[in-house]
Amino acid sequence: MEKIQKQSNYKSASFLFFTIITLVLFSPVVENIPILAALNMDNLITFLCLIGIILFQLKQPKALMGQEYFIVALLLIIICLGILGNMVSGIHGMQFILLDVWSISKCFVAYFFGRLAFRSSFFSSQIDRLVLYGKRVIGILFILLLINLVYPIWPSTEIRYGITTQYLIFPHATYLSATVFFCMLFLGLKNVRYNIPFLMMGSLLIFFAARNKGLIFIAIYFFMLLFQHYAKKKSFKISYLILPVVTLIASFWEVIDTRLLSSTTSARSLLYQASFKIADMYAPFGAGFASFGSGSSVKNYSSLYDMLRFYDYYGFTRDNPQYLNDSFIAMFIAQFGYIGTACFAVILVVFLLMINRRSGRIQAFTLVLFLYAVTSLFTELYITTSLGILTFFLIGTAFGEKQSQI
Repeated sequence: MEKIQKQSNYKSASFLFFTIITLVLFSPVVENIPILAALNMDNLITFLCLIGIILFQLKQPKALMGQEYFIVALLLIIICLGILGNMVSGIHGMQFILLDVWSISKCFVAYFFGRLAFRSSFFSSQIDRLVLYGKRVIGILFILLLINLVYPIWPSTEIRYGITTQYLIFPHATYLSATVFFCMLFLGLKNVRYNIPFLMMGSLLIFFAARNKGLIFIAIYFFMLLFQHYAKKKSFKISYLILPVVTLIASFWEVIDTRLLSSTTSARSLLYQASFKIADMYAPFGAGFASFGSGSSVKNYSSLYDMLRFYDYYGFTRDNPQYLNDSFIAMFIAQFGYIGTACFAVILVVFLLMINRRSGRIQAFTLVLFLYAVTSLFTELYITTSLGILTFFLIGTAFGEKQSQI
């Protein structure tokens, strides 16, 4: 009887795990359907995860690692700084403030749900199914790509790198690229040499999605696969990243400076320049929640946008605010000041240290996911979206392996 109960629990956990992955990966597709748009899948799933954390902890409490308690403490400090910032800047509106608090907390809710909802060896038990899942999704999307190249069912007018950008069933190429990238990561968890055809299909899908970040991370991903092949079970030390990161920053500094810091025409550069001005104006707390760069600040069209004369720039106006929330880091600097940004940087360092304690495929899997998330923070509100939720849910579940060597 006990064995039957364990099998039932295992099947239920596996069903829950893959349901979350599928719903989050394809939530942009669901929300692109007018009838289903009101579901707001990201928020619904994350709210259910929060309820799940409470129920699982009441039923069978699990202790967190010391670093995870530290992460929670830093997150609470950031929230307090945001509220103090609202008091200083005079920007109020409880609804918008709560929405922003929820927005920056979603990825952490997903992480802790992944950590607490499954038994310690659960992730390793799902690797075969994850590989099969990745193959199926990549295979289906590749067939859709071939069909769309011959007969454009999902037409696109965007041209990048001299090719027509493919969206397929997604509302934006970023989601197509990210979905394929996640599935390619699943394929790297076991017997990579048997999955080469699917890795090639995935690479072609990302190429036709024509996203710079996707192409960069294909290179990083294959580097990690080579490292795994030659180093076997050896741990990848985080210190190995220092030289490549410094080299990349030095090589592309002119592009970084032009697009993010000193340009007078680049949308993201204007966001960063404004964020530093706001951080200086409302030091040391920042301007607080719903004040700059967040979804709530756009809905409310924060008074700071008028003060900075953003209405003079295309994509920053009330009628067309498409670029106003185009960078998570810019939003963080403005809303939480330099202290809040430093707290968030420490959170990222803590995650890196936890990854550094892993080894084998689990370490490579979580490291590439984490690097993908961190890079995205500079170019979009990544961790507040479905992609950030899935990233931290998977990292949390994988961390449950406790020094696994798989």
